[in-house]
Amino acid sequence: MAKSSRSFKALILGSGSAATALVSLIIAAVLSRNFDKGDYATYRQTLLVYEFAAPLLTLGLPAALFYFLPGETSRARAILLENLILLGVMGLLFSFFLAFGGNSLLADRFSNPALEKTLLVFALYPVLFLPASAASACLVVRDKVHWFTIHIVATRLARLGLVLGAIWIFPDSPLAAISAITISSFLTCGSALVLMFRAVPRTGISRPSRHGLTSQLKYAIPLGLAVMLESMALGIDKVLVSILCEPDQFAVFVNGAMEIPFIRMITAATMAVILPEIVAFYKTGKKAEALGLWQRSARKIAVLLLPLGGLLFVAAPELMTLFYSGEYVESSRPFRIYLLLLPARVIFFGVIFQAAGRSDLILKRAVGTLLLNAAVSYPMIKYFGIEGAAWGTVVVFWLYVIPYCLVYCSRLLDTVWFRLMPFRHLGMILLAIVGAMLVASQMRPFLPAGHTLSVAVLVSAAYVVILMPALILLCRSELRQYWQMLLRVLPGNRGRS
Repeated sequence: MAKSSRSFKALILGSGSAATALVSLIIAAVLSRNFDKGDYATYRQTLLVYEFAAPLLTLGLPAALFYFLPGETSRARAILLENLILLGVMGLLFSFFLAFGGNSLLADRFSNPALEKTLLVFALYPVLFLPASAASACLVVRDKVHWFTIHIVATRLARLGLVLGAIWIFPDSPLAAISAITISSFLTCGSALVLMFRAVPRTGISRPSRHGLTSQLKYAIPLGLAVMLESMALGIDKVLVSILCEPDQFAVFVNGAMEIPFIRMITAATMAVILPEIVAFYKTGKKAEALGLWQRSARKIAVLLLPLGGLLFVAAPELMTLFYSGEYVESSRPFRIYLLLLPARVIFFGVIFQAAGRSDLILKRAVGTLLLNAAVSYPMIKYFGIEGAAWGTVVVFWLYVIPYCLVYCSRLLDTVWFRLMPFRHLGMILLAIVGAMLVASQMRPFLPAGHTLSVAVLVSAAYVVILMPALILLCRSELRQYWQMLLRVLPGNRGRS
């Protein structure tokens, strides 16, 4: 029952990530069709500034609540207030930076004068949105997961409505879209604060203290530094393209340089379920059991992610056209390149590092990834354009990140690297996927040109029909488990679990 409860909680949390991904995708699709490439680039570059800086600004503070808040009765409200104060101060500093010269500096670095106005309007966003980022940890710790899901869905829908309304009134204005995003942050912040204060009522000591502030900083900064560097390493490609390429090229690149929508829902849910158990196994010296659970999780995730990646690869040109219009069909090229990272996403190396208490290995990996990605991507963008940024990330990931993780995880689990993962099983799935992709792709010349939706449906259907028998043969056990899980969460069956 406990496993079912954790799985259900993770599923609810994942649905919030899915709502965020869906709203972001809809907004990007609408704006791509409504704006020219220059205006769309201005909108995405404005958001990129915060997305790139956010890991530095948060300093790992939301995650500190997972450590300080559980079991606390006398200082719970004080701990929350200390966390919010620190986040608010960091947001305020960045807001001041944008409002007093940072907007002009970044507009100059990105060679996009329009950013000067949009970043000035956007300056309010960090000071409002950063405190709201504590809501996830706070509400999960206080067992109010359903509150958080309602908060995420409601605020993201409000953001969608505000952006759509803004571009309906001002159809050619990225400034209007950014203004709508900024206004939505007021709603997000207000909703988050109300829910957090309701979840952590005023009992015992409620006044923040200097000791409490410094304690949270000491705990959060090392963790936040690792998260910051890893996020920067994964986002450096967009920054380099912004600096080295024209805004129109950035617009094409950024639509393709995206993580598969809803992938975070799957990975976050799985990590939330297995991490506590792997930690328990590792602390009691049961490394073989930890390895077995890790491998079974990888097999289950592979059944979902790898076939999905093959499907998106086959239909990428049509999907980019359907979502973003025919002007962005070239976005399918970086999109396909980034899909080559997908096989690595079925393996959660960070879980092993965390279970072993080796956050230093995560930090070292992040430093190496950031430096190498910048060093490799810069010349590749110079010579190969926007696709060079995608190839740079893929090369660094497969030639540095994966070998690094295999070496250290094998040591931590007392095994050899080729026994860490069910590589033979994953390889057979990939072989079946590649075969189905090749056969399905051969259909495209025989399909009616100009009928994008029909081509996408027919090619995708052919891929699924070709792949499904092999998938059933190779992954019968995992598919059966997913079917049983689905039956348990369906109305009328939940009580039977």
